Amino acid sequence: MPIRMLNDKGNKRRAPSILVLAASFIALTYGGVLLYLAFVDGRFSGKPVVAISIAPEVVAETEKPAETEAEKLLRESQTEIPASDAADVAAREDAGNADSDTPGATPIPADAPGLSPEELTLLEAAKSIKDSSKGDDADDAHNDGVKIVGAETVSSGGNKSSAPPAPVATPLAAVPDAGLIASSNQGPLPVISKDGRKAWKVYARPLSEDIGKGPRVALVVSGLGISDSATEHAIKTLPPEVTLSFAPYGNNLQNWIRRARDAGHEVLLELPMEPFGFPQNDPGPYTLLTSLSAADNVARLEWLLSRFTGYAGVMNYQGARFTSTPSALSPVLSAIKSRGLMYIDNGASNRSLAPKISGEIGLPMAAGTRNIDPVQSAAVIDENFAALESTAKKDSVAIGVASGFPVTVDAVAEWAQTLKDKGLVLVPVSSAAR
Repeated sequence: MPIRMLNDKGNKRRAPSILVLAASFIALTYGGVLLYLAFVDGRFSGKPVVAISIAPEVVAETEKPAETEAEKLLRESQTEIPASDAADVAAREDAGNADSDTPGATPIPADAPGLSPEELTLLEAAKSIKDSSKGDDADDAHNDGVKIVGAETVSSGGNKSSAPPAPVATPLAAVPDAGLIASSNQGPLPVISKDGRKAWKVYARPLSEDIGKGPRVALVVSGLGISDSATEHAIKTLPPEVTLSFAPYGNNLQNWIRRARDAGHEVLLELPMEPFGFPQNDPGPYTLLTSLSAADNVARLEWLLSRFTGYAGVMNYQGARFTSTPSALSPVLSAIKSRGLMYIDNGASNRSLAPKISGEIGLPMAAGTRNIDPVQSAAVIDENFAALESTAKKDSVAIGVASGFPVTVDAVAEWAQTLKDKGLVLVPVSSAAR
């Protein structure tokens, strides 16, 4: 029977059931646990149950200093290879030459503090060129011909040029001649006109009517079009008979060609070719390579030829390995001939097969006989001028190749004024092509 209890009035009341007591006990126990967790154990008081390590946020890079003019020029000279050339890049990586895909890769010496990156590059270039008069083979792995990526910038300060300004010359005809170009995906390409006219004749500087009959000297100044100030200095300072050679990587090249021709200069386009030591020694994008097929090299050649118009011919930039490999060189020279151009070999490599192959296929060409400024030294430049004069008197003609360094340009301008008294005649290089 249920237990009954008496209240203080003697009435009976029912005792709490077991279920109610059990529920009360559970509620008190659960509440106590919650109070303990909230006020005693701090493991869950506002802290995550699982801690996850997160990489620290990358601190924003501090603002870089303003780019100098020399750094800008060097950067602009290193044109990127577009996606259309990706297949060539992949093939070279497969061959273990991934380093060669860096456009315009040029080592910078660490022993010339205080100079701009471009000046360091050019200084290294000048140091690496040997004097061909000493009989050294200039096409070894560390010394592959003329390594000038572009003439240095002329500083607006310091001493002014001591060279006389170039004489006023009759401008050459405006370019391009509509009959000598054809459109392509890359740009305009030179062609032989329907009536047989060729660029190497039409765009050449004609010899003056009163030209003397003495031994002839031709000069090519290379590496132009990258530094605006150096290019302008060369155009304004050099006699119009001096041929100007332009690198394919500069900006506003067509404008420079117009200005050069307005000053009476015929112009050349420089073709980067594979040197010994490639890819550590890299002439730049679209370099013609012995590892590529003839079709691929001709495709690269067409890209280079499309950079501007109005040039009478092309000249190699580096290329000791390429010019000594007949299977690579022959198709390129044949393509140059088919476009009505002449070929100038810079004469830096004793192994070049260009004279032999050009003679076999009937390509107009001329080869340099003297490198004027293997180093930036007035004494060395004067010595090479004297050797050039001697060669001209012995062989009736001599061809010098020089860089566009302002020091060299000034020396050439001063030297040119002495030629008449020495019985020598300064002529454009096209007149020596055969």
